[in-house]
Order: sequence, then structure tokens, then C-alpha cells
Amino acid sequence: MGYQNTEVSLEEQSSEVFRTLDYLSSVIANIRTPMGTRENPARFCKDLLDCQHDMADGMFWIDPNLGCTSDAIQVFCNFTAGGQTCIHPLSTDKVALGVSKVQMKFLHLLSISATQTVTFHCYNDPASANAAAPRSVRFQGWNGQVFEENSPLQPHVLQDDCQVRDGRWQQSRFLLLAQDSAQLPVTNVHDLPPEQADDQRHLEVGPVCFL
Repeated sequence: MGYQNTEVSLEEQSSEVFRTLDYLSSVIANIRTPMGTRENPARFCKDLLDCQHDMADGMFWIDPNLGCTSDAIQVFCNFTAGGQTCIHPLSTDKVALGVSKVQMKFLHLLSISATQTVTFHCYNDPASANAAAPRSVRFQGWNGQVFEENSPLQPHVLQDDCQVRDGRWQQSRFLLLAQDSAQLPVTNVHDLPPEQADDQRHLEVGPVCFL
């Protein structure tokens, strides 16, 4: 009786070993050939481009820390730009992205550069005093460094029309470029020009894109 029990136990152990090997094989296959789905996410968009080559820009799932897929992130993959991983803010008037610090840390480690745009939409009443230009605005990055005018991290001014007072909506648009990916995304915006009577303004935070 004891011999039979031992034989059954060995069969069960063998079955468990084979089940474990099958699972590990599927995990390795997913890592080697990610599909960008919720069930089989890539580490970041460039992995998809490297593995599948001919990809169309669009929304995909990534999991930078390759842990449990429950914390996978849906991102926009810009394959046209070489496989950029772009994360949109939860709301365009806020800087929050809804990505955990752990996932962001791994994404920083996987990337060598990052970009982000921030736009100020301004309506200036012609009857008011001259508006202050938003060039003095300071953008605090993920690692605490600040993008500001006349500094090594000077924002690139793509458009600067918020000082125009013609009773129409204008905008000032800034491009932030980081050779150290940990400098982005923007976590805070400082020194916004004060609003005057009858003026209207709102902030538009663009996606942060890693490469």
C-alpha cells in the first residue's frame, strides 16, 4: 500500500512539474513576442516595433516592470517616430498621468529621452492692461529639475501669442525636451501670469513621449 501511494505521489509531482514548465514556456514566449494586448503587453512601444517591425500607430498595452499584468498601462505607440511610448494625462488641464511610480521608474530605465508639450490658451480683453507673456513660466519635472527660461533645461517656445489682446483666443505653446528621460513628465507648473479682469485662461497638458 505504501509503495502504491509513493507511485501516485510521484505521478502527481511529475504532472505539477510539467504544468509549471508549460506556464514558464508561455511566459517566456510572451516576453519574446509581445502583442501589446492587456493579456500580453510589451515592456514599451519600441519592443513591439523591434519584434514585429511593420506596425501602425495606435493604442497598445505596456507593462514596463513585466510584473502582474493588472498594472499594465494603455499608451499611444508612435511607431512613425521610431517607437515612441506616449502617455496621456488623465485630464488635459491636469499634469497627473495615473501611472504608478514603479511603472514610471522602469519606463525611465528603458528610455533614453522624453518630450512633452504644454499649451496655455488665453483670452485677453482688449480693454484690459497689457498681458504678461508666459515665457517666465517654470515647469517642474519628474525628478525635481525645473525647465525654465535661460537655463540648461530651457523650454522651446513653439508659439507665443498670449500677450496679444484682440478679444480672441490665442495660445502660447512650449516643447520640453529631455535627454535624461527621468526629467519628464511635468509634475507641476509654477509662476503662471496673473489673470486680469475679463481675461480667461486654461492649461492644456500634452502626452509625455518616451523613446
